[in-house]
Amino acid sequence: MPIRQILLIGHTHHDVGYTNSPRLIDRMHSGIVDRVLEIAGELPTTGADGFRWTFEVARPVLNFLRRATPEQVERFADLARTGALAVTGGYLNMTQLPSAFEFDAAYEQLAQIRAAGIDVRTQQHGDVNGIAWGVVDQMRDAGLSRLVMALNPDHGRAPFTQPSGFWWQGPSGRRIFVWLSTHYGFGEEWGIVDGDAELADERISQFVDELERRADHPWGTAVVHAGNDNRWPTPLFLDIVRHWNARHPELPMRTATIDEALDELEAEAEGFELPTVRGEWADWWSHGHGSTAREVAVYREARTFARAAQSTLSLAALAGSQHEAGFDVLGYRRGPVRLRSDAEIAEDLAHVDEQLLLYGEHTWGSWETYSKPHSTFTHSHHNAKSAFAYDAFDHARDLAIEGWFRYAYAQGEDPDAVAAGATDGGAIVVVNPTESPRRELVDVEVAGTRRARAIAEVGAFGVAAVPLPEPLVFEDVTGPIVAGRYRVSVDPSRGGVVSLVDETDGRELVDATAEAALGAVVDEVVEAGSQHPMITTSPKLFHPDHPGPRFERVVAGGTGPVRVARGGGLTEIRWETSAPGIPHVTSALVIADDSVDHPADIVLEVHVSKPERFGPESVFVSFPFAVDEPEFLLETAGAVFAAEREQLPDTSKDWYSIQHAVGVAGRDRGMLWGSCDAPLVQLGGYQTGKWAADLDAPRGHVHSWLMNNLHFTNFPARQEVTRRFRYRFRPVAAVTAENVRRYGRDLLEPLQARHSAAAPVLPSSAPVRVEPADAVLVELRPVPDGVRARLRNISGDALTAHIAHGDETRSVEVPAAGVADVILDPR
Repeated sequence: MPIRQILLIGHTHHDVGYTNSPRLIDRMHSGIVDRVLEIAGELPTTGADGFRWTFEVARPVLNFLRRATPEQVERFADLARTGALAVTGGYLNMTQLPSAFEFDAAYEQLAQIRAAGIDVRTQQHGDVNGIAWGVVDQMRDAGLSRLVMALNPDHGRAPFTQPSGFWWQGPSGRRIFVWLSTHYGFGEEWGIVDGDAELADERISQFVDELERRADHPWGTAVVHAGNDNRWPTPLFLDIVRHWNARHPELPMRTATIDEALDELEAEAEGFELPTVRGEWADWWSHGHGSTAREVAVYREARTFARAAQSTLSLAALAGSQHEAGFDVLGYRRGPVRLRSDAEIAEDLAHVDEQLLLYGEHTWGSWETYSKPHSTFTHSHHNAKSAFAYDAFDHARDLAIEGWFRYAYAQGEDPDAVAAGATDGGAIVVVNPTESPRRELVDVEVAGTRRARAIAEVGAFGVAAVPLPEPLVFEDVTGPIVAGRYRVSVDPSRGGVVSLVDETDGRELVDATAEAALGAVVDEVVEAGSQHPMITTSPKLFHPDHPGPRFERVVAGGTGPVRVARGGGLTEIRWETSAPGIPHVTSALVIADDSVDHPADIVLEVHVSKPERFGPESVFVSFPFAVDEPEFLLETAGAVFAAEREQLPDTSKDWYSIQHAVGVAGRDRGMLWGSCDAPLVQLGGYQTGKWAADLDAPRGHVHSWLMNNLHFTNFPARQEVTRRFRYRFRPVAAVTAENVRRYGRDLLEPLQARHSAAAPVLPSSAPVRVEPADAVLVELRPVPDGVRARLRNISGDALTAHIAHGDETRSVEVPAAGVADVILDPR
């Protein structure tokens, strides 16, 4: 197809860091808005070489609107209305770490931009190789119908040849138009942003020739990026337009915003049939989530506290809590010395949203993080990036503690309540922040001196008090261990559980032929003497064009005893292991004793102490489930997808970044599995470096990829970790997208439990009730006019949901795979 026009898109690629500290870059991007307005006031904004600019992400414009005068806002809106400026709808260039509720918090802020008279229709995404499938529906709900992916093919492959256009269908069946653009960095590489007209002419001519030779490129418009990482806006790219048009009058070039470019491309698409694809855009770059295992775990803890805070503060308001401040110590164990006002709660929740989104953004380090791992700037950048996670953690935890106190003690303390069997006084008080009854393990700190575990059973949005168990006493054992409905065999020399039999049906849950036992820690390094180009030439050559390298794996083993303790309705089994690069691992398997009729999850905790090490490495925790002919259902933000079957072409199958849950579906029965702290998994076997076009997974093995060092820029060159990693799993009769989705949500929003010296007065009923509770997930959040109940439909059919508060029951239609909101008045 002959190219008839070239559209040049002026923008800067938004990294929160990389070229400078995240502490500085954020303010600098705010300054970019001011500079763009200055240039737009100095130069024409019409004509082929008029100054036009696209703000690649929404955050700097949001910051501008908060500080701008009414006159400045109107000036910006006028330029947007005339087509000189465009604002895109993505908050930042996000990874696959954020959950649906984080993306909601991002998209809801677009209302502030639209309220200023600025249209937002397109989302632009740069650098990252993928984005979660559920975001398609969230984009449509946010009024966005087009996505530009300026994908960086380093360490990965694009689903189609760049550039290409296609329709991406979301879980609900709705779709968006996707323009898979070239890598935005060509704007600098081709001399465009620096005004090098000769170089730009040569490279753009080559680009046009390549497009015209492609049989699969029916477009008459070529889109070229004039941008790169955190580039300060200048009008130099306008010289490229003038120079090109003087030399190539037969092929006009003009500046455009991304909105105008997408308008042109969508109009052209009406003349031919585009491919429609559905499923996850699994990100090849997501292996970077394993480059900072501790900080990613902190981030995931922070968002769990954030959801707990939103739910419990909402429930306290709906319950009419009269809880009064009265604590005299500002601290973690005793609760708040005062209660926040509604305005303070709103401010603090918004701050947590912001910090979570800043951490979930794609910039992990600086451009010298890998090449200069010991530089002060590298450490400063890492500290600044990590601070987003820790800031969110601190604020969200504090909010969650206050919410727990407010709701658990909404009716006050019960002076007559005595927890039977409590040896240290008091009880474990548990709040269920969700719409369905829950039965699961809780783990609490007791008076700052020990930890206690117990099984808690709590009704929907309910409160319960559980007796405090006596301290556990461990004994050495040999042979199989009977715990609840299971018979367990642990072999420390093989790293973990070698047999786990469900005695209700005789089913063996562990694959005895696996390379490592269940719960075993596996250390993976490049084969000694490897001549793979990533070793001999550049770490950047860990890439699909260079399959491999070959890896050696060592299973952490031990010679010590297996130890068992029973108490609190639980059996806990512990063992210790080590490997040459991992000097100490302590593992604990926890099973409820009375779990025959109402089985609770099996819990595995693995405490790893590992020093830093340079050179390519990986660390896994192995879960070799005995499931033949498996299909893996993976939880992503706002959706569940079947690995391989529901993925865009050539997206990552070597590894996946999940929210929390994996379903392993077999011929007869399956497994539900989830990770609290580590998002990366490899399926069916160890897949590192295969760069596979097809998923080779003949057995139901799930390998939690705790950490790795397989990078060349942005990500750290080494990491040390001393931390507990937590998992839950259970056998099920059938694995469905719905139960995987709920399992993941329950890991994100576990029961909230604390030891308390005084038991509360337990409410006779919950302040809010939702039906059908088996088909919707409910997220409560305080809002200015009450409490918002957001209902997420996890079924494949539209439904009518009923939500009751007090004497009032409201009904709302919830679309298939969609959401609906109900505002509840707590008065």
